[in-house]
Amino acid sequence: MKPNSFRIVLLLGAVTAVIVSLAWLSADRPAPAVAQEIDDPLATSAEAPTVAEGAGDLWAASAEAPAGTPLHRFSPVDQPSTAGLDNNPSAPGAPQAVVSWRVAGSALKPRENDVSYTVNTSGGCVYVTSGDAATVWSVAPMLPQNAVVDTLRLYYYDTGASNSTAWFTVYDLYGAIVSEWPVSTTGDSGNGFNDSAQIDHTVDYATYSYLLNWRPVVTGSSMQLCGFRLFYTPPPFGAAFLPAVMNNP
Repeated sequence: MKPNSFRIVLLLGAVTAVIVSLAWLSADRPAPAVAQEIDDPLATSAEAPTVAEGAGDLWAASAEAPAGTPLHRFSPVDQPSTAGLDNNPSAPGAPQAVVSWRVAGSALKPRENDVSYTVNTSGGCVYVTSGDAATVWSVAPMLPQNAVVDTLRLYYYDTGASNSTAWFTVYDLYGAIVSEWPVSTTGDSGNGFNDSAQIDHTVDYATYSYLLNWRPVVTGSSMQLCGFRLFYTPPPFGAAFLPAVMNNP
């Protein structure tokens, strides 16, 4: 190749490289990443956006929590009553059973359609407004097979002279009463709880059925059932997995 031709080729190559470089520099480049505001409902760090006042009310109208809801809002903490009621299974005076099962008073329903009733403002306690206050109310406890029931605790609101009574009742498979353990309201000072005598019954769904029963006796808000708590010892490991009903060959 002649010297002049070689110089021309080098010059054209340099010009081409400059043009390519200028095109690359002028092209659109992605903007540098910027910090994004945390918008995770499960976020708990200090940078998480705060929940606007009243945002918790959106739970009533939406299936999802408001954006930025702290983790603890997904499971509200307990709010123990200031009336001195038992809220701790290990509190002094609590039975030594390992665990317990609770139910609110408003879960019970009367056996007959001869009473009218309502609940207190929180919806947890129930009382008779008119009709036969001697009608018994019931709910079925949910206990594991082979659990040993220790004690029945009755929670109530009582400001009258009369006392209501509740029972943990064991029925045979034809509805006849096998055993009952009662507990009653006492006094007239308002909120309180009482325990039954020791029950010491082993749950056996192949032989028995179970109910918690309550007879209010009193009409009006002066006698309210607020709940039950059944203390029991869990079954040995594996025993709870036995079928609740077994057929004999």
